Amino acid sequence: MGYRVLPLHPGEKRPHGGLVPHGLKEASREEAVIRAWWTREPGAGVGILAPEEVLVLDVDQAEVWERLKEAHPALLEAPRQRTPKGGVHVFLKLPPGLEGALSATVRRLEGVDLRGMGRAYVVAAPTRLADGREYRWEVPLVSPEGLPLVPQGLLEALLPPPPPREVRTGEASPKRLRALLEAYADRVASAPQGIRHNTLIAYARAAGGLLPHGLDPHEAEEVLVAAAMQAGLPEREARAATRWGLEAGARAPLPLEDQGDFGPKGAFWAKGLAQNPAPSWTAKTRFRANEAPQYKDPNPWGEEGGAGWG
Repeated sequence: MGYRVLPLHPGEKRPHGGLVPHGLKEASREEAVIRAWWTREPGAGVGILAPEEVLVLDVDQAEVWERLKEAHPALLEAPRQRTPKGGVHVFLKLPPGLEGALSATVRRLEGVDLRGMGRAYVVAAPTRLADGREYRWEVPLVSPEGLPLVPQGLLEALLPPPPPREVRTGEASPKRLRALLEAYADRVASAPQGIRHNTLIAYARAAGGLLPHGLDPHEAEEVLVAAAMQAGLPEREARAATRWGLEAGARAPLPLEDQGDFGPKGAFWAKGLAQNPAPSWTAKTRFRANEAPQYKDPNPWGEEGGAGWG
């Protein structure tokens, strides 16, 4: 179905060191390899390493799962398995451009861990633990292409919050909106490897909050995509992530405040800067989206280490 698997020690949740000494790095979809593993160790458990576009929600507590179902009924249609502790693993698909945007090491919802995404395996049926408890499917697994998308509200809750994005009270003039957009682009263009994708999505969501105030969506997309490419992201991934972020941000219009704060240090919309913004990276480099070189990222989603959980 498109999922890589790896053998686990019988009765345990850790990779079988004798068969896959390098752990999840050796997870495979090759039938001959898989048959060889289970021929040598028929009692091995099964670990599934879902691809980059697949998010697995690992919910350990029954009450948390009940709240999630109530808030997001679409989750009931997704493939899921019941864990020995009474929790669930729910398999979902990320929207295009959101691959690599979530962290498997950061918990943003209490009681919900994030697995899959090419980084973290989950223990799967028919694995049985040493005490006899087992994993079982409640809704059968399907191929990654057939998975339902992560519900919009849940996805926004799992992503890092957008940065502070207030503007000064008064008319949101084109000049002010453009200055703020270019400040966002500065942050995206200078994002180091490891946080480039998350930075782009965060500031695309912030810029989306300016669209209801008159910021041109095409202009916002082109400026942010160009900045992301300047940081080293491939255009296709940058454009998909930017579009998603702008659409998500537009659903939460930016409130106009007396004084905005662009970051943890200092006010971005100080009077002098608001009236006479410094030349942006776009102005200084005369960079244009349609003139950008095609950056090649040799490992676009390898910005976090992998791990395994059950």
